[in-house]
Amino acid sequence: MDNNQTTRPKITVVGSANVDLTFRTPRLPVPGETFAGHSLHQGMGGKGANQAVVAARLGADVSFVARVGNDGFATQAIDAYENDGINTKFIRHSKDQPTGTAAILVDDEAENCIIVVAGANAELCADDVRSAKTAIEAADVVICQLETPVEAAIEAFKIARAANVLTMLTPAPAKLVTDELLALSDACVPNKTEIAAITGKAVETEADCVLAAQTLMQRGVRQVALTMGGEGVLTLDHSGMSRIPATQVKAVDTTGAGDAFTGALAVSLAEGLPLSDAASRAAIVAAISVTRIGTQTSFPSLDEVNGWNLPEETK
Repeated sequence: MDNNQTTRPKITVVGSANVDLTFRTPRLPVPGETFAGHSLHQGMGGKGANQAVVAARLGADVSFVARVGNDGFATQAIDAYENDGINTKFIRHSKDQPTGTAAILVDDEAENCIIVVAGANAELCADDVRSAKTAIEAADVVICQLETPVEAAIEAFKIARAANVLTMLTPAPAKLVTDELLALSDACVPNKTEIAAITGKAVETEADCVLAAQTLMQRGVRQVALTMGGEGVLTLDHSGMSRIPATQVKAVDTTGAGDAFTGALAVSLAEGLPLSDAASRAAIVAAISVTRIGTQTSFPSLDEVNGWNLPEETK
């Protein structure tokens, strides 16, 4: 992430745009229970938008392909993206669906649970993606997730592959991952739950994690960055396996940390860093994000990352 470089990395993100309603609570409720929360915070979210925002804050030239509703949330979202310098010309409005919305509960231990209503996200289609063909072909990296229809991701990756653009997949929700999509994914960034669901393999030990990552590569993925929360990150590509330890911070809200990692990983790979080095930098970005409340509001700028006081083993 060199802010002195003359050419900014180009990232195109195809995916979801949500408004996030975050409820801070002492603990997560059980069914049928009502109790008072601490606070309510409204912000912008959605895996696609999150990854676009963090990439833009890290200095990338970002285009975002998405769908929103014709409501106040849509206006707020697009204004926020443009304030971060994101190209929004490929965001379409759905007439009969609201902007996607997420209700996020975060407890005093920084654990969270999330309910997402897809709304307009469910209408993102291959035609929307084809309308952004020029942005996809001009990108260094194209990122997709699965909070929007898988057909959109497949179309984006097909266009990217034809243009020799690196494709990066966040395989969430994991149940939507297809063999075709994996075969089109140069890089895959799952967490332990997702890689277990995709491969059907347990991931209790480091050996389990390596085996699951190898299984993804056997299905066509070229680079795997397995995020493991407090256990760090495991990377695997043709050069071998690396284990990046977690940066030790006091977490107050883990919401969006995975997206912070993925967006940052895309920027570093676009800048030409090897996978393990890119993952080390991305882990720092994710660590900074969990020290702050909120999703996109927690993502750091490039200057903040460059000025971060890194533990010795992550430098």
